[in-house]
Amino acid sequence: MSKKLSRITNYFDGFHLYAIVSHLKDYSLCFHINNKLGFDLVNYEDLVFDLSGDPNQGFSWYYYKDYKTHTHFYLIGNKSEGNILLPSQKTVDFLLLIKDAIDDNYADETSSAIRKILNISAVFQADMGKIKDMDLLMETIELHELKFVKHK
Repeated sequence: MSKKLSRITNYFDGFHLYAIVSHLKDYSLCFHINNKLGFDLVNYEDLVFDLSGDPNQGFSWYYYKDYKTHTHFYLIGNKSEGNILLPSQKTVDFLLLIKDAIDDNYADETSSAIRKILNISAVFQADMGKIKDMDLLMETIELHELKFVKHK
């Protein structure tokens, strides 16, 4: 009788997702994060992610790669003209996705520094495994990065 080997994989291993609640505009929040953390978040074409099929629905998308730590940072607006990117996160205004952080402490220090910015109401880590359609969003983010960032 043959045995089946299975391996449990975590698709979100190496990623940290932080939810940010703030009444700041996306460009203003980006300015404060860049100043506080020494980042260079750059605004790219809006991220289009809509499961209902509306191609005109875009969410603000900022990207920065730290070449010293090889860490990628994505600041994504969760709300756009009455639409919500992640409906399960209705109270969240922005999402900060950190990819390939050197360790968990680095990601936590980044979120702690963002908490200290004025007009930030809350920053908390979101459980990516419990968010509906997170895998589709991750795929969309990667394709968006390939299309707009890699071509520059």
